[in-house]
Amino acid sequence: MRDGLRLRDRCRSLPPACFAPVMATGIVSRALNEAGARTASTLLFACACALYAVLLVASGAKALFHPAALQAELADPARVFGHFTFVAASGVLATRLSHGPARGTAYVLLAVAGAAWAVLAAGLTRLPRSAAREADGTWFLATVGLQSLVLCLTSLPPRPVLVPLAFALWWCGVLLYAGTATVLGRRLLRHPPGPARCTPAYWVTMGAVAISTLAGTQLHDHEDLLPHAARGTLALAVVVLWSWATVLVPPLLATGCWRHLHHRVPLAYEPALWCVVFPVGMYATATARVTATLTPHAPGVAVHLLAWVAAAVWLTVQGHAVAARRPARP
Repeated sequence: MRDGLRLRDRCRSLPPACFAPVMATGIVSRALNEAGARTASTLLFACACALYAVLLVASGAKALFHPAALQAELADPARVFGHFTFVAASGVLATRLSHGPARGTAYVLLAVAGAAWAVLAAGLTRLPRSAAREADGTWFLATVGLQSLVLCLTSLPPRPVLVPLAFALWWCGVLLYAGTATVLGRRLLRHPPGPARCTPAYWVTMGAVAISTLAGTQLHDHEDLLPHAARGTLALAVVVLWSWATVLVPPLLATGCWRHLHHRVPLAYEPALWCVVFPVGMYATATARVTATLTPHAPGVAVHLLAWVAAAVWLTVQGHAVAARRPARP
């Protein structure tokens, strides 16, 4: 009985962005697959699926036994965007499952993710205007979640209805990113965050562009199902998005150095570190797809290097996570 109560209490403290490790592990798995490391990719994907199942049960228990806590999170501008990690994790896993015998599961995950994104997006419309004062990198998770739906739609067998729908959602995601960037840019100019608030979550700024790039390349593979006028603009938009993701990497690295080296903020484990793993893995995957789609004869050395960099970042954060769970020695 006591064990059951403890599990209920632990579910209550489940953070809104608890699915961030799943989406990060899933995309690093895909990056390794693009680089030809099939065994490592399969192992990571199995880990992502297992963790997803555990978190899904825990989240269900939280919603069942602690609805007030969940409602408080959904009404809090600082925490509500973390729930979009569930959408992104579902979309990333569905994309990998869309080929082969598990395609039915991919359709289920797509439906669940789409419904979750719609519910969360509807909730955002009820946030007060003053919420913009708390904008940070997690706000881009709404874009990540929407583009993960595009990834799944374009990974399933192409149909005349699915591809135009994916194209429309993709442009909505790009516009949503632009709007979020505008809100965040104004907030940073008026109220620049100190070292303590420059958390790793700001890396999602780049991750949202990278997943938009990846989704654009998959749409490009089905451009014959798109209007003729959209084909040229799609390729150009993909190049622009990938370039912007590349431009964002140096300032994000510089901010981390400024935070930890100059201001001595301890580099301890925090769940937000998974918000670094996901963008790095997504950038590696997007770069591989851009190279294969637009410059198929280019050497793949950089693609392989980026995939293993993403794997190294995953191992580092996972190692910190395991060390943080160890009980302190007396």
